[in-house]
This record gives sequence, C-alpha cells and structure tokens, in this order.
Amino acid sequence: MKRRDFLKSSLIGAAVAGLAPTLAQRVAPQALAQENASSSRPRWFKGNLHSHSHWSDGQDLPEVVVDAYKRNGYDFFSLTDHNILHQQRLRFDGFAMNYAPSDMAPFKDENSFWKRIAPQYAWPNLVEEHLQVAKNRFGEDSVRMIETKDGKYVRMKTEEELRAQFAEPGKFLLIPGFEMTAPFIHVNLINVEQDFYMNDPSMKDLIVKLYDHACEFYADARRPYLFTVNHPLWQYYNIQPSYLFSRPGIRHFELLNNDTSYKIIPEAWTPELLWDIVNAYRACNDQPLLFATGTDDSHGIVRQDYVAFHSWMHVLADALEVESLFDAMNRGRSYVSTGLSFQEISFDGKTLAVKLDPTLEGQYRIEFYGVKKDYDQTVKYVETTDGTREIPTHTVECWSPEISKVLDATDRLEGSYTLKSDDLFVRAKAYRVGAGNVSHGATTAPTLLAADAAWTQPYRQGDVF
Repeated sequence: MKRRDFLKSSLIGAAVAGLAPTLAQRVAPQALAQENASSSRPRWFKGNLHSHSHWSDGQDLPEVVVDAYKRNGYDFFSLTDHNILHQQRLRFDGFAMNYAPSDMAPFKDENSFWKRIAPQYAWPNLVEEHLQVAKNRFGEDSVRMIETKDGKYVRMKTEEELRAQFAEPGKFLLIPGFEMTAPFIHVNLINVEQDFYMNDPSMKDLIVKLYDHACEFYADARRPYLFTVNHPLWQYYNIQPSYLFSRPGIRHFELLNNDTSYKIIPEAWTPELLWDIVNAYRACNDQPLLFATGTDDSHGIVRQDYVAFHSWMHVLADALEVESLFDAMNRGRSYVSTGLSFQEISFDGKTLAVKLDPTLEGQYRIEFYGVKKDYDQTVKYVETTDGTREIPTHTVECWSPEISKVLDATDRLEGSYTLKSDDLFVRAKAYRVGAGNVSHGATTAPTLLAADAAWTQPYRQGDVF
C-alpha cells in the first residue's frame, strides 16, 4: 500500500531553525568515528530523524524500531510518530485511530498509549505478527497486554522507557520528536516536550504559520529544537520553492525521503532543484542558506515500499549530545548519504574540496553544483488536475532547470572547486556510476533514492568548514 493511499484520510507535517553556516577544518570522518566519543575533537555521527512505530501508523512496536537502528550502527535517532509524543498519559486515540474500550476499569492506574490487536492487517492496525517480532527479540514477557471484552490491548513503551532501555552516553542518543501531520503539509519537531496540531487550506500559509507557531510555542522551553520541512514532493509538489522565501529561519528540509509514490510534472522542479532555487534567493538576499537532511521515514523495518536504513545523515559534532548535534546541523556541518561516505570535506571560505571513501567497487563521480548570480528568475505555473481531497488542485511553480549548474566534475575519488566571482554558492554531490537515479534532471522521476551516493551542504564565500 503506497503512502498516498494509506495517508489519504490523515492529518499530516518539517524544517529547522538555525544559525549562519560556519564549519570546522578539514576532517577525516572515518578516522574520527573511531575515536572515543568523549574526545574534544569533532567526529562524525550517523543518524535518522524521521521514523514511525505503532504509536501511529508504523508496522513495528517502538522498541523494535529503536533497537533496529541502534543495531544497524546509528549514533542518534528520533522516533517521530504522527501528531503524538511518546508520553506517559493514558490514551487510546491518535493518528487516524480510536481504540477506546467500552470498560475503562482494566486500565485503572495505567498510562501510555494502548492499541487493540486487530484480526488482520490494514492501515494502521496492530496484528499478532507485529507482536511476535518484539517477543522474538526481547522475550515473551517483553510485551504488556490487557485482555478486555473488546479484545486484547497492547501497551506502547514511552520515550522515557525507550531511553532507559537503549540510550548509552557517547554511543546511542534517543531524541524525542513528532511529525506535525496536517492533510498536505508535514513538519518534524525534534527535541520537544509538547506536541501541537495546526491546519490551513493554503499550503503556503500553513508552512509560515507552522514555523511562526513553533517559534512562539517553544520560546520558553529553554532547550534547542529542530523544525524540519518534510518530503516537499509529497503528495504532489506540496512545498513550492517560494514557500520557503519568507521564512529564512527555516533551515532544513528533506532532500531524501523513502516515499517514491509521486506523480511527476516534467516541467516542474526536483527536490535538488528546489534546494538550489531557495538558496539562490537566500544568497541574493543575504539570508541563511537552506540545508538538506536525509531520512528514510520508515513505517516498518522491512517493507517493500518503506525499506529502513536507506538514507541518513552524518553530522560533525563535538559530542553525541543534542546541543552539539543541533549546533552542527544549524551551521552546515553535515552531509546526506545513501551509502557513500566522504573521507574528507573542507571549505576554506572559497574552495570546497572533498575526498570519497568508497566501500564498493565501481566508477565514482563527483559533481560540484551551484547557481550563478545572473540566474533566470522567471517562473511559470502549472495547475494540477486531480482536484481530489487526496491531491487538491493547486499551482505548481516551474523554474528553469538551468538555474542549477554543474560547475565542475571529476571521475576521480577526490576533487575541488573554487568559487568564481559570479557564483552564489557551491555544493558537492558524489555517486557510484550506474548505482541508481542520480542525475535528477527536470524530466527525471525525482526519487532521489540513488544507491551509494552522498551530498554535501552548500557553502558561500566566507564560510569556513
């Protein structure tokens, strides 16, 4: 079942508040990864900030999901279920769900979210097969159930319990979060203690309202948080480039996401082109650049259409702590990957240099992308034709694909590019030739799920890595 099918009755939401980019000196990520996490020297941490469990519409219990990411080498992780934080209060309802029992007596003094076992799977049901996965991993007694006249209920573990079970200082960090899920716009709020919900018939207005509300809602929280714009293509070019012009505080968006069930308008933008359009505008207006994140938005550890561990982030931080990770992300000290690693990244204020650390045999290519100061700012518009609740009629912006320029390229394992006087910024993309869709041109199906590829953040003259 494609996401557009099982989310069509939903309410859905992602972007990051941040600082102007400043980066660290030349660093070898793989060498640093071997150092002790307590070292004062920055190192690269691998993480995913978008995933789901049975707290909403995922296909695994939360402990199964967290355990899988930890065992697969992730250093930090956030379970971001739809419109709900993994808190202690007793509840039976949530994202497109209401499992309220007819008799509350069996749940006296209980807390957390309880989900009733269904006889067969259908979105977003919990079935015995899902329980067995947890029991096989953690034991028969690891799953807490209460049987009522309405059926068997299963208790979901809370964030506090998951942290106690899996978190290890310096080794694995679990960060609370949720996906604010309106019908057609999704945003993630990471490292927050309260959730909220908003909606608006205008997708453009909703992004602005969501960001402004988050700034106000969490103003007194005294803790850093991330606001990330999720999967801009879903469902049908829902986040237009211009939507991100008026709020330069929105610093992060999902360049990579596991959903590939998009309808394609050949003359419209791809996520990579959207990235460059927004940054061209911001560079010309002396605003902070937009940075990319990579997630797999997994709804099940192994599913045909949502395979976990497909795309992720590497963040160069001083410590495996929320403050350090977020500070690094807000300064562009990160890159996005689907399997390829950078052995070295440097930017001295003018020259971006990268060196690959290939793990598979094959031919690799490094391309340096940017936008020229005289880029074509002409915008044409196309109206969608569906006009359904699933994909309401709206206007899609069509920008020139020539905005995004390949400034230089090499088939070697390392390369560099020095900014010219007419360049607004530069970023690097590297990939194994023939591994998958990596060109992402205007007429290419924009899945962005190339195997063995990686993307740096964009950098302007004067930035320092």
